[in-house]
This record gives sequence, structure tokens and C-alpha cells, in this order.
Amino acid sequence: MKLMKKLRNVLIIGLLTLLVLPTQLNLSAGAKEDLHDFNLMLDWYPNANHIPIYVALAEGYFEEEGLNLTISMPAEVDDPIKLAGAGQTDLAISYPAVLIQAVAEDVPVKAVASLVQGRLDAIIYKQESGIQSPKDLAGKRIGYSTTTISENIVEAMMTYDGANYEDTQMVNVGWDLIPALATDKVDALIGAYLNHEYLLLQAEGYQMDYFDFADYGVPDADELIFVAGDRAIENKSEDIQAFMRALRRGFQTAINDPDQALQTILDKQENAYVLDPEIEQASWERLQEDMVKKADFGQINPDLYQAFADFLYQHGSIQRALKAEDLVKLLDEE
Repeated sequence: MKLMKKLRNVLIIGLLTLLVLPTQLNLSAGAKEDLHDFNLMLDWYPNANHIPIYVALAEGYFEEEGLNLTISMPAEVDDPIKLAGAGQTDLAISYPAVLIQAVAEDVPVKAVASLVQGRLDAIIYKQESGIQSPKDLAGKRIGYSTTTISENIVEAMMTYDGANYEDTQMVNVGWDLIPALATDKVDALIGAYLNHEYLLLQAEGYQMDYFDFADYGVPDADELIFVAGDRAIENKSEDIQAFMRALRRGFQTAINDPDQALQTILDKQENAYVLDPEIEQASWERLQEDMVKKADFGQINPDLYQAFADFLYQHGSIQRALKAEDLVKLLDEE
């Protein structure tokens, strides 16, 4: 009798489980369906610059904020800003100078947050070159990758330091920045990152040095920023803010466990771009400070964009003057 009672209880529990399980599965599926699709385009292949993004993704923070995040990489260097302006990606990672040029050319985009606040670009060179300041660039060959802004910055720095820019030869080396300097095709580089090319050249045994733009008359600026098209700002501002809330949590988690955060990006590397763990570790050590160099993570200062836009206009990099509100949208104010 006791055995029959136990069997009956087991059958009842089993039937209840079968009844409840489909409901739970439907709730789970429903929760997935409730997520808002959200697209982010990186500026380059995944690397230490993107650690907070991939940590937030791995921890499920974007889903907790109601977002189904899709990450893509650009085929061309100017794809992120163009696709953001065309409404083909909700958010893109770009650079202040690229943003300013795009807005001056009527691309409908604005900066909405920062990713890396500390400037990573600098004039880098081998110590053996004898270069110590911009005036020593006279008679030298300066390698750059793209955009006339690099030329304008070199000219401004040399003028500030009392040298004649006309004595300098600018050499467009495309993306072959490292081999151009390593093989002495050029004497210095602009557009090379202190947390990437600089570290790679050091790893190859070169004694390197650099000087900062801001020390020689160039206004300070953020390095990597999140840009959104005007259409996305109007229609998806809540999703953009949700993205940033998740990202801030990702940054804090990464700071709390930097070794695991680094491993997260190493696990996400694309087959075509194999990351050097030692280089990425050195980069990440620097970035932990540079991501919050001027303010809390993600914050953006419109005054910096006004000053940099004024500088670029005065030096002929853009053909019309811009205001900060043309360049920056502070969504947190809404």
C-alpha cells in the first residue's frame, strides 16, 4: 500500500513537471524575443581597447539591459562613421578627428560617449634618430597612414616649436607603419598608437621614444569614442543608454579582475588577427587608466570637441566652423 502511494506521488510530481516545463521554456523564449536588437561596429579587429565590451558581453550585461548585441568589424577604415551616419549600425567606434571631418562634410553623426579618454596617438621615433622635439623633425621623413589632419598636426607642432614645416617630408605609408619605421623608410611616425605599434617596435628590440601632441599646441582630445547617427539618437536613445550602462558594468568587472578580462579578449580574437598576449597585456595595463583619464568611464566633455574642431578649422583640415552641439549629444541629460 505504501509502495502504491509512493508511485502515485512520483507520477503526480512528474505530471506537474511536464506541465510547468513548457511554460518555463516559453518564458525563456519570450524573454529572448523581448530583447532589442542592437548593432555595434568596432573601429578595428578585437583587441585590448575593446575589453570592457567583450567582458560585458561574456557576463550577460547587455542582455540584462534588454539588448541583443551584434558586433561587427569594418571592411574599410571609414566604414564605422559612414555606416552610423547611414543608419546601418546603431553605434560605432571612431575617433574625434574622423568625427569632426565627417560632420563638416554633413554626415549626420555625433559622439555620445567615450571609450578611451587618454590620447594614444603621438609622434613616435627611434632614440637613435636624434629627434627630441618637433623642431628636430625638420629635414626628416614623417610617415602617416591616412588623412591630411596628420599633416596639419605636424605643421602646428613644428610651428609651435619654432621650426619650418616646409623642411619636412610627409610620407604616406598606408597601414605599413611598423615596417616603414623599422626599415628606416621614415624617421618618425604619426598615427601609430602608444599601446600598439609603439609596443610592437619595442618588442622587436628598438629603443623608442615619443612626444605628445598636447605639449606642442595641439588641443587635447579623447582617443576612441562611440558615435551614433542622428536617426539612432532620435529613435534608439534608450537602447544607447542601456548599452552604456552594461558597458560601465563591463569596465568595472574588467578592472576588478584584469587578468580574466584580458583572457576574455584573447579568447575572442579573430583568426585573421592573432593577438600577442604580452603586447595586449601591456596595452591593457595602460588602458585601465586611459579609459578614465579625464572623467568617469564613458563620459564625454563637449568643450574638448569645440577646442579641437576650432583647431582643425583654423589649420584648414575642415572647411567650415563647427559648434560642440554639432558634434556631441549628451544622452544622459535627457
